[in-house]
Amino acid sequence: MLQLKITLVLFSLFAICSSCQKDQSKEQLKIGFEKIQSKNSTLLFEKDPAKISLPFSFYQYFKDDYSESKYPSYEVSSSLIDFLKSKHYDGETYKSFVILSNDHFQYLVVDMSRGDSDYFILITTQNNKIIDYKEIGSIGDESPITFKIFPDFTVEKYKGNTEDATAFEKFKIDQKGKIIKL
Repeated sequence: MLQLKITLVLFSLFAICSSCQKDQSKEQLKIGFEKIQSKNSTLLFEKDPAKISLPFSFYQYFKDDYSESKYPSYEVSSSLIDFLKSKHYDGETYKSFVILSNDHFQYLVVDMSRGDSDYFILITTQNNKIIDYKEIGSIGDESPITFKIFPDFTVEKYKGNTEDATAFEKFKIDQKGKIIKL
């Protein structure tokens, strides 16, 4: 009887020690995976996204019924969503348009939807690290702010959504990826 109790105690200790080692191994695997994931972190899930032709105007996008064939959009990563949420762009859905993607930079226009409103945020990145961001448009209320992005990466903001609207604010993406007011 004593031998049976000792055997049960030893078996229990062995089981506890084994589970501790498994938990440690799982934790080490998790830490290793997170390191690999952060090295390969991307802002879009698409590896080779199609770029939108410039000039890109909200007016034309609206007039074209938000055509996915003319204006392909891509799902954004959780790291980009986390960044946007940290800047108070907490939305229900996010999609991104690519206006530049090369070995050095990627320029995105993220459409964040919240309720009946959409906000358009211009984001510049280098090596998947965000350099700068700027809200360039918002729609959903009676006073929409729209935008147009030109081939030289100048951005104009407009009050309203008409073809003949006059720009009230202008920006440009400089050679370092910073968005500067003109």
